[in-house]
Amino acid sequence: MSWVDYYVAAAQKSKWNFELWLRYLNKAINRDEISLSKEEIDTLLKSEALTSFQKVFLELAVQEGTTPWQMTVEMSEPAQFTHLNAVLQEL
Repeated sequence: MSWVDYYVAAAQKSKWNFELWLRYLNKAINRDEISLSKEEIDTLLKSEALTSFQKVFLELAVQEGTTPWQMTVEMSEPAQFTHLNAVLQEL
């Protein structure tokens, strides 16, 4: 199964579920690399299977440093509780 086939199927399964779409994107978008090629991304952005929201979020999620990219890569990373730790130390 190609990434395009995978994400077309994923788009249908997560059509109105933001968190699920984010989890699907995390399969190919990681802090170290983005497994999708430019051609695959362009094909997905032109696909009628994806909602407008899914397309916009995908387009931003493949751009390192954007908020959607950060949200996507953080799905597979341990939670950081630095703010919580600072509050606990004050108590």
